[in-house]
Amino acid sequence: MDSFIKNIKSETFALNGWDFVSAFVNIPFTYYFKNSNDRLDGAFMPSDLLRAAFLRALQDFPILAGHMIVDEKGHGSIVVDKNNLNMPEYVETRGCVHYRFVEAAGFNWEAMPHKVATVGAFPSRGANGCIKMANVHALRLRSNSGLVLFVNMPHCVVDGVGYSAFVNRWAEVCRWLQDGATSELPHRTYAFNREVVERAMPEQMAPLSVPIRRTYARKSYLGYFLAWLSPETRGDFLTEGSKLSPAVGHVFYIPREGLEKLRTQLMAKGSQGQRQQQRLSDNDMLTSLVGHVVAKSICDIDKSAQRRVLATAAQAAMQAILGNKADEFMLLMTADIRPRLHRLAQTQYMGGAITCVPMLHSLRSLAGESGSQLGTTCARVRQTVDAWRGGVISGIDHALNSDPACFAHALAQVLLHPHKLIITNQSRFPLYASDFGAGAPQWISPLPSFLGGFASVLPQHPTAAGYHVYISVERRFMSAILSNPLWCSLSSLVY
Repeated sequence: MDSFIKNIKSETFALNGWDFVSAFVNIPFTYYFKNSNDRLDGAFMPSDLLRAAFLRALQDFPILAGHMIVDEKGHGSIVVDKNNLNMPEYVETRGCVHYRFVEAAGFNWEAMPHKVATVGAFPSRGANGCIKMANVHALRLRSNSGLVLFVNMPHCVVDGVGYSAFVNRWAEVCRWLQDGATSELPHRTYAFNREVVERAMPEQMAPLSVPIRRTYARKSYLGYFLAWLSPETRGDFLTEGSKLSPAVGHVFYIPREGLEKLRTQLMAKGSQGQRQQQRLSDNDMLTSLVGHVVAKSICDIDKSAQRRVLATAAQAAMQAILGNKADEFMLLMTADIRPRLHRLAQTQYMGGAITCVPMLHSLRSLAGESGSQLGTTCARVRQTVDAWRGGVISGIDHALNSDPACFAHALAQVLLHPHKLIITNQSRFPLYASDFGAGAPQWISPLPSFLGGFASVLPQHPTAAGYHVYISVERRFMSAILSNPLWCSLSSLVY
């Protein structure tokens, strides 16, 4: 700890609109490590080595030891004051469960009697009353048979790229220390200055589509209210609000052969011109498929006549206030702007560079079971992703940074929309490369429940040819998903 304080300097990292637009959620993952060699206690991922490596890696990520500050105009920053650090939460506990029991249960959340995750979906107050920029819980299993490691970071400080970089740097330092630190630690460069994003933006802005304008440029009273709240209070508000319609999560596996079969069917149903011009990526199909399944679950839920009338009236009134159509489904796909901006791609930028690409569908149309309709959705996803280029990104950048409350208006639009799905593809996150000296994690898990109307393609498991997909929706919608014939034919329930 003394070495960390000695090597860190006081500095301020100004946040921008890209940070704030995702600031309301966390990035939480749980890693399961196995003591494959039955090493004696203290030899397998030793606690003192883990903690020392964490503090050394933190020197490369000083932003994780800062306080999140928002001024009276709504501008935010992470302030690192070496005399008043906001150190990450780092907790170590011991469990009474053996690793083989957890492994035999397929890493099901219910196999863990202890609460591994120390935070939920939304950034919340730490012991000192403010949001921690990182949360770590190292749970050592019985007889030192394994280690369960929970690592979380708020989305306002880093995105998935920055999260992965820190975890892998921590693991690299741990291996270096375990080997005796006889050689020089490999030097890594990470960029946290948000000005690199502005310097990478094209000067010319393209016109924004209707879905983008509605998401990022439409103002609302709820948006102003959310922007007015402190980050801690906003987290409390979102946490309590989520309890009104609690979500339940499940992990599914879609094998490669199932995905290829679907691709063949969709391409066969398209016209010859479409088959020649259109390419269907795995992401196109997964996004369209999950969007279809979630939309259909909404349509399939049986409601009492009274509830149907009340729900329809309430939703119609809310949609009218927001200016949305009653039979509308909002599909929001996350996209990384780094590869789309050449100058940004050349940096090792760790801050927020992820945003949601909105698409509007007819709920009934998206829920339709015909293969041609699913193929049409795939084509729309591909066209929307292809159009997400420099000029459009520059226009979004202008909207996000011209009004400090823009992120809150976008959040309000998503929160108040009754039919929505946020889907993110995390399959390329190199989290399974996080070897702390005892081998790569056997499994990496999301939270048991996250946001309602959320899905993610999980980091690619080294032994899996297909994809693991996590879906978090209200329980009543999940029951319909679990019985969806198309979904059941293409996927299997993991837990």
